[in-house]
Amino acid sequence: MNSTLMRKSQRSGDSTWSLPAQASTTLRVGPGPRVLQVQEGRLWLTTAGTDDEAATDLWLEAGESVDLADGLVVVMEAWPAARYQLMVPPSACKRGQSRHSTLNRFVGWMTELVRHRAPVLAPDRRYAH
Repeated sequence: MNSTLMRKSQRSGDSTWSLPAQASTTLRVGPGPRVLQVQEGRLWLTTAGTDDEAATDLWLEAGESVDLADGLVVVMEAWPAARYQLMVPPSACKRGQSRHSTLNRFVGWMTELVRHRAPVLAPDRRYAH
């Protein structure tokens, strides 16, 4: 097998992925939102900017997580190497989800779409171990 054809991000275990040192990868979130949690190392995340808003950068260390909106495109780089999980948050599951919360997410999504703004990344420590 030609090693140059292998993906930079390697899956190890049920939901844990590895990104080797000095490697980057593009993550297209979806379908639905996700939670990215760093298990080991550090990740540098960058979203694309728009005409109205600058690109967003975020550093995450082991134990930190961030909510990623559906449709968001994020470039990730490991420093020096990293292991991370990409999970479906409970709020994205249909079971037990109220109609009101679904409507709120839809209104929020439409508001962002109308504004032509990329969703902002912010660290979320709710999922930290």
